[in-house]
Amino acid sequence: MKLGFVAFPRPPEEYVAFAVDNGFAHLEIDLFSPAQWVERFHQARIAALRHQLDSAGLTASFHAAYVLNLADYLPETRAAAVRYVERVLHVAHALGAQWVTVHPGYGVGIPTLSWVRDLALDCLRWSLERLLPIAERLQVRLALENINPAPPGSEIVFLLDSPNEMAQILREFASPMLAVCLDVGHAAVADGFAAYWAVAGDRCVGLHVHDNDGRDDLHQVPGEGVIDWQGIVAVLKRAAFAGAICVELYDDADKIAAKRYLERLIGLVDTRSGSGYPDR
Repeated sequence: MKLGFVAFPRPPEEYVAFAVDNGFAHLEIDLFSPAQWVERFHQARIAALRHQLDSAGLTASFHAAYVLNLADYLPETRAAAVRYVERVLHVAHALGAQWVTVHPGYGVGIPTLSWVRDLALDCLRWSLERLLPIAERLQVRLALENINPAPPGSEIVFLLDSPNEMAQILREFASPMLAVCLDVGHAAVADGFAAYWAVAGDRCVGLHVHDNDGRDDLHQVPGEGVIDWQGIVAVLKRAAFAGAICVELYDDADKIAAKRYLERLIGLVDTRSGSGYPDR
């Protein structure tokens, strides 16, 4: 496994030296802030950034904008979302990035009505059916991220907010280019890391790591909340996980603090311990 971070809010070019200076091995380039909008990745910029990354020995992935809805009910706006992800896949291919992380989308309506989620899932399937052949041709993985459940009473339904739903989509789409980015913080406010790993571990290319109180998606530094990081590291070690563990925190000092915390655990955890805690 290698340690990385989500490059946000500054342009990725400004994070390369930061990554090297602090011993990170991977950058996940976040496309939400204006400096990183996908239309600003022109050919010359991509070539220059690829040279930077290669010279620094860094691997990369992309994180599509969070507001994207691949499950939009309206065909025209859903098709626009697909075109956006297609463009990101092409940029990722040109940059040599390994995968593109995407949120699966959401449905809108009274959540007690089963058709709200069912229709959104059908719309997500429509999008994946169009994007996966492109990902296969470009050999860039599309990594679905698990999402934290919406608060009770919300008239919005986030998809893949349960391990069962994640498993369902993975069963339906066997393409080797459909992967998973497992968000540990999101999992903690749902059914937990272990439940998601059980259904998605073999398709997981990367993790987003941040802590919380088990109720809200707080994006705290690991060790500040209630998540059992020692147990998670033990699972990853037993699985010989070779993907990227990406710190998803926005302050640079927090990125560094999270990396140091995780490095200590990786060095301490003995996978022979049944509890996942380090032997004393």
